[in-house]
Order: sequence, then structure tokens, then C-alpha cells
Amino acid sequence: MTCGPDEYNRGDHCCKKCPKGTHVSSECNRTSETKCQSCSRGFYMNMVNYVDKCFQCKSCISSYHLEMSETCTNESDTKCKCMEGFYCTKTSSVLKNDCESCKAVSPCPPGHGVSVPHNSTHDAMCTPCPQGTFNNKTDYFTTCQNHTRCSDLGRELLSEGTAETDAKCGDFMTRCHWMVPAGLWAGLVLTILLVFIGFLCLRCKKRRRKVVITLESTQTFIPPALPPDVIKYPRSPESETHTHNSKPCAEEDDGGLDYEGLVCDGVTVLPEKCAAFSISDTCMSFISEPFRSEPQEDDWPVF
Repeated sequence: MTCGPDEYNRGDHCCKKCPKGTHVSSECNRTSETKCQSCSRGFYMNMVNYVDKCFQCKSCISSYHLEMSETCTNESDTKCKCMEGFYCTKTSSVLKNDCESCKAVSPCPPGHGVSVPHNSTHDAMCTPCPQGTFNNKTDYFTTCQNHTRCSDLGRELLSEGTAETDAKCGDFMTRCHWMVPAGLWAGLVLTILLVFIGFLCLRCKKRRRKVVITLESTQTFIPPALPPDVIKYPRSPESETHTHNSKPCAEEDDGGLDYEGLVCDGVTVLPEKCAAFSISDTCMSFISEPFRSEPQEDDWPVF
């Protein structure tokens, strides 16, 4: 007897198969159809069947570096994948995307970077770092990094980078390297200029003091110029005093003024000096006429 694709042969008649996720709980007979029952928890059935029980779900064994990627259902088994840092070397022949064996990903040593990252089924690929790049780590995901450009950071370059080390930068550098020495020179020149100006001022001050002292020391008394009659006819030494109206030559009775000295013919004569000259007539006439002009050359006596 030939049965359909969803049936199975049961003696002299055909029985209907159970769908996925179920199993046969009671076979068919001439009066009843096949009875099916769902798979219990932890079991599955991934095909149309006429078996009396479901398959047991598998476990992902951690010692094999496996972990569960999909949980088991009544229609599919558990799916496993490799843990982080491992890739699958053997997949299941029954289930898609199900791994059965894993291997650790190869790390890239310093001076090498990851050129092709690893995936679930392939290892990482490492290549040497080209000029201007470096990698100082040992792992399976770091690529080669560019050397730090100290000039872009405004810092001085202390040491060039290599394939395994980055460039080392120093302190911040000034925009104009001549500014520091130029500033020092400017400060030095300004200091010298100030010292020189101070020296000149001090020297000028000393010179002024010296000139004042010299002028004061050289000032001497200059005797007054005497008229010709006094020079030619000085008072006789025998005469000690000369009075007019019983008063010294230094005073005037009518004027009502006190004089410190008399101007006789253009010469100032102090009272105590009056007796030293023979100028009685001239002096007395000057006292009586204090505002008379000085004698002219024609008025001088002729001898």
C-alpha cells in the first residue's frame, strides 16, 4: 500500500504523521486518526514525524568555550556560538549557525596592528605598522595608530615615534623663538640706558654744586669808584671828623629821612667812612640838594 508524504504505513492502512514540535501519543487505527502531543520543556522535534517522543535539547559546554546563541524550542534545538575572543572552527552539519568547536583569536604583537578583524568563523589578521604609525598593545582588535604630532599640539618634540611607541612631546613652545632672547636684550639695553642717564644727572648735579661754591668763594668786595676830585684831593689824615650843623655827614636835618649812607658825587659813603675823605663841601651841598644831578665834566674844578 502506498501512503502520501505526510502519512506512514500502518499494516493495511495509512496513518497521518505528527507535525514539528509534537510526537505520536497514539497511533491510528481503522476508526481513529493518529493522536499527537507537544514536546515537553527541554525537548524538541524539528521535523514531521511519527515517533513516540521528542529529542532532548543539547547544552552549550563552557569548557569548549561555547555559549548559547538561541534557546531551545519545541521545534528547534539549542544553538551555540563561541565566547568572546574565540572563533568557530567546526559548525554543525544539522543546524545552521551552530558551532561545535572554538579556538582562541590570535593577538597582534606590539608593532603590528589588526588589518582584518576576526569574526565568528575566522581568525584576526595582523600586519606590521607602516611608517608614521604604531601599536604598543598586544590584543586582537587594536589597529595601528598615527604618531602624535607634537607641533599640532603646540609642544616640542622630544623623541620620534617607532612602530611600537608613540612620539613623546615636551613643554609648550612659543610661537616666536626670538621673543625670549630679544626680550632679554631689550631689558639689558634699557637697564644700561637708565644707569647712564642716572650717571649723567648725578654728574651734572655735582658740577652745579661746584660752580655755586666757586662763585660764592670768588665773590669779593669791590670798592666804589671815586670821583676825580676825591681821588686828587683826599682828606688830610690829621682831620678825624667833619660835621655840618653839629651833625654827621650821614644825616640831613630838613629832609626828615634817615640814610644808611650818602651818595656823594655818585659814591655811597657810610657815616663811619665819611671822615676819611675831604668831601665836606660836596657832601653838604648834596645834602641840601639831594636831587641834584651828578656834576658834569665841565663842572669839575680846573687845577
